[in-house]
Amino acid sequence: SMRQPIAGTVAIGGLKEDTAFFTGKGADGQFVAASPVAVDDRVLERGRQRYAIYCQPCHDARGDGRGILFQRGNVPTATFHQEKVLKYTDGQIFDVITNGSGLMSGYKWPIPPADRWAIVAHVRGLQRDRQARAASAPVAAATPAEKPAGNR
Repeated sequence: SMRQPIAGTVAIGGLKEDTAFFTGKGADGQFVAASPVAVDDRVLERGRQRYAIYCQPCHDARGDGRGILFQRGNVPTATFHQEKVLKYTDGQIFDVITNGSGLMSGYKWPIPPADRWAIVAHVRGLQRDRQARAASAPVAAATPAEKPAGNR
């Protein structure tokens, strides 16, 4: 029917009071530094699963930006390990997933907010893993350069 809703009512699922959870921004309009979702093993696993479905085709399993789209179509794709992205707040990453950036379209409709935050947690895990591997990698010892054979 075409009845008008009663004044002051909200459609089921329509009231979204937690600004940080739904937008990645605080009440001041700035991106939140940290996820409003408590991260545990369940959230990390959900983030890994959703990442594999929605993000991995472009960004690859490690977040290097060399997914199948890059390999087959040479489409430039962001890596999560570049300095610029490492400096993003969790809210900024959530916003990019939600609204897109550059050639990437947003995933506001196919991925619910809780899953977007789970993907943020997974991306942070990829970044931490890369940084930990880099920190533990042995540094190659410097060796004197060989002189060309004709100059001895």
